[in-house]
Amino acid sequence: MHATMVEKRLNKNPKKPKRVLSRKHRFVKYFVLPLAIYFLFFCIYSWPWIKHFNTNFFTDAGDGLQNVWNMWWVNKSVVQLHQLPWYTTYLHAPFGVTLVGQTLNPVNGFTGIILQRFMSLTQAFNIMVIFSFIASGLTMFWLCHYFTKNYVASIIGGAIFTFSSYHFAHAIGHIQLITLEFIPLYILFLWKLLKKPTILLSIGAAVSLLLVLFSDYYYFLYVVMLSVFIIGYLWHKKELADYKDRDTYLPWVVFIVLSMLIVAPLPIALLLVNKREALMGSHNARVFSTDAASPLVDGDFWRFNSLTTFYYKHVIAFKAESSVYMGLSVITLYIVALWKRAKIHKDMVFWLGVSIFFGVMSLGPRPLVAGHSVGRIPLPYTIMEHVIPGIKLSGMPVRMMAMVSVGSGVIGAMVLSKLNPKARKGKLVLLLFCSVLFIEMWPAELPFTSNTMPGYVFALRSLPHTGAVLDDAAPTEPTQLYHQTGDDQKMVLGYISRTPQKIFDKEKPLSILISQGKYDQLCTMFSLRYFTTPPNRPLVTKFPIVYQDNQAIIYDLKNSPKC
Repeated sequence: MHATMVEKRLNKNPKKPKRVLSRKHRFVKYFVLPLAIYFLFFCIYSWPWIKHFNTNFFTDAGDGLQNVWNMWWVNKSVVQLHQLPWYTTYLHAPFGVTLVGQTLNPVNGFTGIILQRFMSLTQAFNIMVIFSFIASGLTMFWLCHYFTKNYVASIIGGAIFTFSSYHFAHAIGHIQLITLEFIPLYILFLWKLLKKPTILLSIGAAVSLLLVLFSDYYYFLYVVMLSVFIIGYLWHKKELADYKDRDTYLPWVVFIVLSMLIVAPLPIALLLVNKREALMGSHNARVFSTDAASPLVDGDFWRFNSLTTFYYKHVIAFKAESSVYMGLSVITLYIVALWKRAKIHKDMVFWLGVSIFFGVMSLGPRPLVAGHSVGRIPLPYTIMEHVIPGIKLSGMPVRMMAMVSVGSGVIGAMVLSKLNPKARKGKLVLLLFCSVLFIEMWPAELPFTSNTMPGYVFALRSLPHTGAVLDDAAPTEPTQLYHQTGDDQKMVLGYISRTPQKIFDKEKPLSILISQGKYDQLCTMFSLRYFTTPPNRPLVTKFPIVYQDNQAIIYDLKNSPKC
């Protein structure tokens, strides 16, 4: 009789079968809808960027224009010159210069080759900026969903990552640093590969690692470090696949071989070039470290930054590098995660450890508080400087906060997945959290730069392409680079991230000859054909003027001796 009663209860409240989504519905739910959500919030946060999509670059006129040049150069080198983009004779003529140390961001450059077949350089560049934000949200959503299986919490986890203060701060001009989307993708592939190896996962992991490398050297270093932690963690938890048969070890052979073939050559080349040519341009790690209170106090790149000026006026690093605010809402999730870590998720300790490790490393060699070094206390970063080859070439510990953002996204999704969105309390908590997060992550107004060029640039383009240009009429070095995308002339000098010392030495006579007015020797020594100046600083020379307006004068040095 008891069994009969149990059967009646089961029949009265039958367990609903799990709904299986069609491929089309899964595509919409796990790809289209998240992208649409992140695009909507990106437009709100970045307004009025989208209004200027066709006429302005979504970046500043500093390093941003250097990245515009990067996209132009990758297209020119591959499509027109039929060569790889890591060396150019279009800068530092007539010597040419390696671009192995340049923040070239080839992943966006190669994509830009396709985009520029049917759109302008401005549009292609802006597409990649937009894509970096919405795709970063999407790949983090996938990573969060892998761990939580909770859709809403994973959407919020993606938002925590892609709309972080760190991400928006670098949208000022560092497109290579906002290209974060391949980091969560690589982590997801690697984690799955370690637990259940397949050939497809091994190829996915190797290709996504290459895409991280083609985004930025910093991020490549960070994910390699994280890979070691993931392997060690899963081995400790006894969750690594059993590599006793061909089906399990073959995918790892494929991953290792493929990584050595397509990933390893570039970082090895960077180390060799730095050893052989001494790349210049590294930053001071003591300055570009995370200020101790920066993750806790919203900074210069917050919409309401006037409320926190009392602290950030003391921080000496640029606002693009010092804006690493995590948000009190996210920090609250960290507190809950630490308190209830075992009950929330079995992998919570790992992600807390990742965030803590990279957070501590981002503090650099000495602790900084309000821009002041605290005593002589050495931090773990000093050990890393001696252990990892080439780490001193970077000098930007603060950028490790990018990996803290990864941890924040996953941890946030894990904690929020424990809320019941159907219950009134769960709805209120989610609404309160999202409201606070929205305000805390709201960036200051983002810069944009007009894509217009002065008339003398087009005049240079129409002149014979024999020799190089010294574009002294351009107000800044990044502007010189941008002008080259219009005039298509080779140029002496050139603003790149890491210039070899030998190029500096070869170009020292240039400024001396100019200061002495010996312009006739410029053509002989530097193959200089055209010299542009502003109208208020004309050259004292007999060389002919081939163009003049209210913005520039172009001199032609072709009649120089031996030119």
